[in-house]
Amino acid sequence: MSLKLHHLNASRSQRIVWLLLELGVPHEIVHHSRDPETRLAPAALLAIHPMGKSPLLEDGDTVIAETGAIAEYLLAKHDPDHALHPRADSADFPRYLEWVHAAEGAIFLPGLFRFYLMNAGLLDTPLAASMEAEQAKAMKTIEGHLAKHAYFAGEAFTAADCLMAFQVQSAAAMGALEALPATRAWLEKVQARPAYKAMLDVGV
Repeated sequence: MSLKLHHLNASRSQRIVWLLLELGVPHEIVHHSRDPETRLAPAALLAIHPMGKSPLLEDGDTVIAETGAIAEYLLAKHDPDHALHPRADSADFPRYLEWVHAAEGAIFLPGLFRFYLMNAGLLDTPLAASMEAEQAKAMKTIEGHLAKHAYFAGEAFTAADCLMAFQVQSAAAMGALEALPATRAWLEKVQARPAYKAMLDVGV
């Protein structure tokens, strides 16, 4: 078995666990735990990649970091029939590509900034208020999209749904889906997928 995923608890690497299960690709999961005090990744990950972050994918001698890059690598090698990513000439492809990158970009970053500000005791600042407004705009954008489409790339489930799930789950945990029925319905739908349930068994 050549594929090895380094998975950190309570992290976005759960999305790659889910994607691997959707693809049905044989793989090994190496579990890592955050430091209980600092909540940072363990130093062991630095021995694999200089950034010391998770997820990290090992494929033989190849090591790949960054969730989006790992997803694209896996899909290019293990989804030849395009079951989980639209072909480049598909009408869904631009939409798919946008959400795959939004999952680590404009949709995700305001929440990350706000998390750091909270840890620094700086939530009562103009910057924190700005990030909160950006988070609200992101969720409004997601709701508007899912009110028109069954999934992020269109009418079929794709890897974009795996990657976007962390953001939506985080919002749900904070009670932010109360007024977002389309987003709530999408989350319930993807959480019912067998691969999603199997991912929970691996550990989030």
